[in-house]
Amino acid sequence: MLSAVTWLFLPGFGLIDLGVTWDPDWAVVLEASWATTMCVLVGGSFLALAVAPRRPASALVTLVATQATWLVAVVVGREPALLLYVGLLAVEGALVTWLLAGVPGRESLRPGGWAVRWPLLVVATAAVVPWLRHVERMLRASRRDAGETIGELTMNVDHYTVQGAWALVLPALALLAACWPRGRSHLGVAVGLSSGYVGLVSYAFPGTWGGFSPAWSVACVAWAAAVVLLALVPGRSEPRELRREVVEAERAL
Repeated sequence: MLSAVTWLFLPGFGLIDLGVTWDPDWAVVLEASWATTMCVLVGGSFLALAVAPRRPASALVTLVATQATWLVAVVVGREPALLLYVGLLAVEGALVTWLLAGVPGRESLRPGGWAVRWPLLVVATAAVVPWLRHVERMLRASRRDAGETIGELTMNVDHYTVQGAWALVLPALALLAACWPRGRSHLGVAVGLSSGYVGLVSYAFPGTWGGFSPAWSVACVAWAAAVVLLALVPGRSEPRELRREVVEAERAL
C-alpha cells in the first residue's frame, strides 16, 4: 500500500496531476497521460497487489511493461531524468515481489495458460500503428525539450516523454490481454481507463499540447470501450479457456 501512495502522491504526483486535467490553464492531455500512468498503470497495480496478494501476476506484468516502456522513452526521447522513476519502480517492484513470495496459496508469478480471444486481438492489433505514430510524435517532442519549453516538467521529467511511453505500453498491454486469460480483465480495464480518460480530455480541449485530433480523441474512447468490453465479457467459443476453467473446477471439488 505504501508503494501505491508514492505514485498517487509523492514523488509520482498521480492524483495531483489528475486534479488539473480539466483546468484549461494547464496542458491537460499531457497532465492526463501522466496521471493515468501514475494512478492506473503503476499506483493502481500496487493497490491491486495489496488487495489481492494471492493473484499478483497481472499487476506485476503491468508494472514490468510500464517500466520497460519508460526505459525505451529514456533512450529514444533522450530523457535521463526519467531514470529516477525507473529506479524507484524497480526497487519497489523487487521489494513487493519478495514480500509476495511468502504469501500462502499465491499463484505462480510466471505468465502461463495462453489462449487467444480473437475479437480482442483484432481490436488491439488495429490500434498498433496509430499508437506507434503517436509514440514517435511524443518522443520527437521530448528530444527537443518541448515539455521544458512550456513548463510541463515533474521532478524534471518531460511530460512528453511519459506520454510517449504511455502510448507505447497501452497497445502492448492490450495485445497481451488478448492472449493471456489470467491477466485479461486487469490489463483490459487498465488500458481502457487510461485510453478512455485521455481521449475524453483531448476531445474536450482540442488543440491542447500533446492532444489528438477530434476524430482520434473519439477513436481513443471507442477503442477503450471495446477493449474493456471484450476483456470482461467471455467469448462464445474459446475451448482452451473453457477447458482450463473445467479443470480448475474439478480440482476445487
